[in-house]
Amino acid sequence: MSDETSRDDPTLALLLSRLAALQGQAVPAHRFSMLAKTDDGIELAALGRVERARECWQARFPHSECRELSPAHAVRGDMPALWVSADGSNALLVRGLLGGGAFAVEDASGAAMTLTAEAARDGVILHLPITVASIPSESGAPARTAAEWFAFAIRRHRRVFFEAVFATAVVSIIGLMAALYSMQVYDRVVPTKGYSTLWVLTIGVLIAIALELILKQVRALMVDRACKLIDQELSAIFFGKALDIRLDARPRTVGTFASQIRHFESVRNFMTSSTLFILADVPFALLFVAVIAMLAGPVSLVPLLMVPIAVLAGMAFRKPIERHTAEHMGESNRKNGLLIEAVDGIESVKSAGGEWKMLDHWRALTATIAQSELRMRTLTAFSTNLAQTIQQVSYVLLIAAGAYAIASGSLTMGGLIACSIVSGRALAPMAQIPGLIVQWKHAKVALKSLDAIMAMPGDRDPEIRLVVPQSCSGQVRLDQVKFAYGRDRAVIDVPELSVRGGERIAVLGAVGSGKSTLIKLMSGLFKPGQGTVFLDGVDMSHLAPEFVREHIGYLPQDVRLFNGTLRDNLTLGLPSPNDGQILKACQATGLDRVIQGHPKGLELEITEGGRGLSGGQRQLVGLTRLLLMQPRLMLLDEPTASMDGALEATVMKHLFGGIPAESTIVAVTHKPALLPFVSRLIVLDRGKVALDGPRDQVLARLQKANAAEAAV
Repeated sequence: MSDETSRDDPTLALLLSRLAALQGQAVPAHRFSMLAKTDDGIELAALGRVERARECWQARFPHSECRELSPAHAVRGDMPALWVSADGSNALLVRGLLGGGAFAVEDASGAAMTLTAEAARDGVILHLPITVASIPSESGAPARTAAEWFAFAIRRHRRVFFEAVFATAVVSIIGLMAALYSMQVYDRVVPTKGYSTLWVLTIGVLIAIALELILKQVRALMVDRACKLIDQELSAIFFGKALDIRLDARPRTVGTFASQIRHFESVRNFMTSSTLFILADVPFALLFVAVIAMLAGPVSLVPLLMVPIAVLAGMAFRKPIERHTAEHMGESNRKNGLLIEAVDGIESVKSAGGEWKMLDHWRALTATIAQSELRMRTLTAFSTNLAQTIQQVSYVLLIAAGAYAIASGSLTMGGLIACSIVSGRALAPMAQIPGLIVQWKHAKVALKSLDAIMAMPGDRDPEIRLVVPQSCSGQVRLDQVKFAYGRDRAVIDVPELSVRGGERIAVLGAVGSGKSTLIKLMSGLFKPGQGTVFLDGVDMSHLAPEFVREHIGYLPQDVRLFNGTLRDNLTLGLPSPNDGQILKACQATGLDRVIQGHPKGLELEITEGGRGLSGGQRQLVGLTRLLLMQPRLMLLDEPTASMDGALEATVMKHLFGGIPAESTIVAVTHKPALLPFVSRLIVLDRGKVALDGPRDQVLARLQKANAAEAAV
């Protein structure tokens, strides 16, 4: 879906936001206005208001089942809902059903009113429910394990899989026809030379074989389509969870983490096509044995004994195969992590001359992986070959037993041939058990990795009903806040700190004093281990992350850009400002010089990470994005660290002079050029507030302390 904003219907966005809030989901209005096209590529503006409402709602809650109702047939259980007039000119939030067919409604401003039954008839009720299944993982849905998400996705498409199992059953039954055909030809056609019967049987079997081919193709197509949908749903769920993980809880190795996210593919493959067909074939092994019993009586004891022996032979290698598979996947994760880490930091690797070190590490991991893979493949191959040997032994014993049955007159030659064919069909799935065990272990280890990811704390606490205030003044207060990375000592220990709306504050301190961590706590990106961070008097953990992101702008030390155009990076996460707004912000930060110096302008192509742009230019992009956001609280971490003096002075002049007076700025800095633009200084020392007060007073105390230290 496009990230362009339709901006044509703010009223509808407000109503949808309030409707979500009534159902326990805090979603700011702008999140419902960021859809420009449907999944089918249809422009949203070309749709009617009812269709727009449905598309915007389902973009946020993908599995929600929306229904259009006649007002006359609406019941209390359908509330809250949306009422839209027939011509689409009016929309109201329906909160309840009154007597006489009237409705208690609200308009976009929140004004309560009554919609009479007569007026209601000139429109439709749009029932937009939120179920647990429809809540995306980043929206605070109750925690689920990875296995539960897979089971949920498969249940949604269970009809397809049931039909595939039915098709497998039909294919297995059709498979018997070749065996019965052989029996009839040898027993009846050959002795009597009944060639007319032969042609009838042959044509019938050929038709059955053609039908079998069609059923197999249809079955594969059905399952592949279902797998495609499951892949889209689950990949969005797990990627959404990856985005939702709190920054202070994210894994240390990004490459390994990315590899773990990709593991859902092995689970999906195991739970879908190949496994489905093998498991569906297993019950028919007993059917085939029963057919042999009907044809040859006691001869059926041979496959009846060989089937469990084949199963036991495959299961005997389960433990070592599982162990080596787990080792292989763990080392593969580390190898992928090393690859991503080395490629992403290749500049540092080359400048340090560390290629040989990385290559040695790569060779060691590759050797370990190759060794575990060799053991796994050896065991798998041996168990597979053993299962195939059991098949051959079964065939030989079946022929031997059949020979005695023929001699006794209880079995014909054609019956023996048919039994040998059916016996092969009965034992065929058993030969796939070792490969199935490998797939299962891959899936099991992958599920364990995905479960660990799903258990990581996110930006939303599913136990808390989040709120979306109507406004934000940018006031922040820290109360008894402590924060530590892992089990290390606390890097922030602030009993009390308040930032009032409209203040201009600089945070000073030595390297490692906790300045960056402090503003990350203020931004909500980090959650304190102890204490509380308040935004406008509300515990920040109780606020919807979208609300916090909308009103708090954070500029990191190292601004990372993403593959795309300059425009894409400037408007990332924003409701698509127009070109005039973008150019005005660029002029304020000096980014317009970069645009004017390139023939593509705003369509300048940005490579991954922003390579090709200097550190100062990347900071300009980040600052410009902040100006486009127009947040009430701006948190800047070394905003001019990579800029020269002239550019820094220009940027600071426009930044502090161009934003509204009521907006708050908290900037971490080591450079004195920023100090004239602030009125308050906070000095940190080892995670604690050492000084806090008016700029001139704090500077005087710092100069006095420095002079005393120099005198010593």
